[in-house]
Amino acid sequence: MKVFVIGTKDDTPVFQALQAINDEQGLGLDLSFTELAKMSDKYISYFYQDRISQNDDSQNDDSQTPIIAIIKGAPTLIQMDNHAIIKSHLNWQSLTQRIVSAGRKSELVLQACKLTAQMSVIDGTAGFGHDGLILASSGASVLMVEQNPVMALLLHHEHAKMHANPNWHKLLQRITIRHQNFLCAEFTQTLHKADVVYLDPMFPSESYSAKVGKNMQILHKLAAPPSADDEAQFFKMAQNCLAQGGKIVVKRPLSAPFLAQRTPSQSIANDAIRFDRYDG
Repeated sequence: MKVFVIGTKDDTPVFQALQAINDEQGLGLDLSFTELAKMSDKYISYFYQDRISQNDDSQNDDSQTPIIAIIKGAPTLIQMDNHAIIKSHLNWQSLTQRIVSAGRKSELVLQACKLTAQMSVIDGTAGFGHDGLILASSGASVLMVEQNPVMALLLHHEHAKMHANPNWHKLLQRITIRHQNFLCAEFTQTLHKADVVYLDPMFPSESYSAKVGKNMQILHKLAAPPSADDEAQFFKMAQNCLAQGGKIVVKRPLSAPFLAQRTPSQSIANDAIRFDRYDG
């Protein structure tokens, strides 16, 4: 997969770190760095329009190529919505207060998973890694599985960046990131059985009661919702990964149907999202 990375001359070390992760993790991305005179919305727009104009004169469709802009040292996914620029980066630092105060009273996902220290979780659809961080805050070990190589790249980069903060060491030691397809039986057969398998698969944007946030808009561009066969496969793989007495927890928009039309043992919800639990 081709990926455009843009930044100033000072951002070259960040690009080199991304390239090193790409090579070390075998992500297979074709990263190309374009140096801009200044990192601003105006220059980002110029770059995007330049790619579109070049595409008009060539056989290549670069309009759908992912763009990562290095903004204040943070690799940031860029999407153009008409003339508006949508920016999204993982920003694990912003979750610090939630992680510190996370508990079953404040976090629905922890109510649904009922985790305790020393338990294990497989997050089969890691995305931006935010839910995985909250799950790890319980003291459980979390394996984040991410199929999309661009998201896997950003997850590894953010993990390495936050590991420089001593206050995050214990949490990050409980988190492992793998670039794999959770629907692949050959992969899941290699995993240790987990107490909880957590799934937050992509779903159609119309499942939301309001316009999706910028993070979800970016993810909708990178990944398509699973088919009916994929949904059934999610359950099959999750069941194969469960330890005895384990449970599957699925995150859904409040109005979305149950994954693979399976009725959960229990659902916990607020005004926007729902966590469906399936006891093993």
